[in-house]
Amino acid sequence: MLDTTLSYKIKFKDQFNETELAKGLYIAIIHATRIPPHIGLVADGNYCSLSVKGQDINTPVSALVKNSIIRKIPTIFVKIKPHSTFSSTYLREHFITNVQLFPRVDIGVATCLSPIVMFFEEVYSIPMKEVNYLYELLPALDSNGLIESASGFFIDNINYRLPVYTNTEIDKGIKEVREEFNFSTKKARS
Repeated sequence: MLDTTLSYKIKFKDQFNETELAKGLYIAIIHATRIPPHIGLVADGNYCSLSVKGQDINTPVSALVKNSIIRKIPTIFVKIKPHSTFSSTYLREHFITNVQLFPRVDIGVATCLSPIVMFFEEVYSIPMKEVNYLYELLPALDSNGLIESASGFFIDNINYRLPVYTNTEIDKGIKEVREEFNFSTKKARS
């Protein structure tokens, strides 16, 4: 059994402010209370991620926020300190290249974390060999001084800790989303 008391505790700032997402680099944690949560990157107001459905590239973050608020999805944005050399535009383009290396999230192939781990290893030179989960990624970034702040909505800002999960739970989550997606796709075609 996993010890959930060791899970990373995010330090939230005051209030969520969507306009702040227009500049800078953020890790977006969607369905933050679900096991496993989904993650992507926001750079200068554009959201990119890898999902069961495929590559999500340059979606306006306003659409992500609107959908999450309408559906009351617990969502967190972790602001990454500006890179000393590269612009947010360059960082977004580099991350897109990482996302495009995978057709979609699939069991034994890639998770939504895969392109993010590659990105931080390549661009920030942070060793990511031992990072397999979000609850390992954020402490690694924090220990390297990269986390500037965090904010979100539909989340307990005082007591929230990243969920701890296993590869088995990731595989189960992928199967569930794939089944849900295939069902809705088949239904729409009928």
